[in-house]
Amino acid sequence: MEDRRHGTARATEPFKKERSYNEQGVKPYGKGNYRARNSRNRSSESRFANKNERFRTGSGNKFRNAKRFNPKAKGKKKWKRQNSPPIVSDLQVADGKHRGKYLISSESPKARVTDRRLREALFRILFRQVRAGRVLDLCAGIGTIGIEAISRGALLSTFVERSARFAKLIGKNLEKLDIKTGHGEIFEIEAAPFLKKMAKRSRFWDLVYYGPPFDADYESVLKYFEKGVAIRPKGILVIEHHAEMFFPEQLGVLHRWKVVTEGEVSLSFYSRKR
Repeated sequence: MEDRRHGTARATEPFKKERSYNEQGVKPYGKGNYRARNSRNRSSESRFANKNERFRTGSGNKFRNAKRFNPKAKGKKKWKRQNSPPIVSDLQVADGKHRGKYLISSESPKARVTDRRLREALFRILFRQVRAGRVLDLCAGIGTIGIEAISRGALLSTFVERSARFAKLIGKNLEKLDIKTGHGEIFEIEAAPFLKKMAKRSRFWDLVYYGPPFDADYESVLKYFEKGVAIRPKGILVIEHHAEMFFPEQLGVLHRWKVVTEGEVSLSFYSRKR
């Protein structure tokens, strides 16, 4: 039968299969050259042949070779030195910015200084509360605990000491260590009247350290702590006492969670929940 649509000439021609665009290497609709799919997967050698040309290590190019790139080392803090002075005396600051510096003390037997091993244990346990925190040093003596806290990063240390002579020694030690006025304040008053005033002012600290002489009247001060005076919520109270003395596990709003003993001296740790 004759194909009337295309005429007799085309009907008699044999069927020819046209080549695909991949085989022709031509983009559809005549838009430039077209690379066949098989030719896209080049070998790794050809793909990265010009790598050195694209990423030059010269001074004029911002790209550097990964092997030769050395990031800037983070600078260490000035007080963290490899050759730190040895700690051989209880009058030295045990650690921190003022590590190894000696404090001015008195020859009086009442000038009792907390043992450095006990101080190291204290700040090892409470380093999170001390850094950028506020510390209250009751019965401060020559200010060992408060100055140690400032050296370890405390924002403020408040020293409470009833003796005028020891209060002057605290001021001299602050000047000797070049501690600015805003980081340390001194109150020449006994602990109980001071806490009574702070209860009216509603002033609180992150860490309260109470280290009176062992023959002192603890009860007159503990009655304020039972109410949470001067201790912020989730704050810490540390009581320094003789190893043979014992305090109840629950003190009002405070709960004891740790006791550390070094020789004849112990530290009782209390936390305020609310």
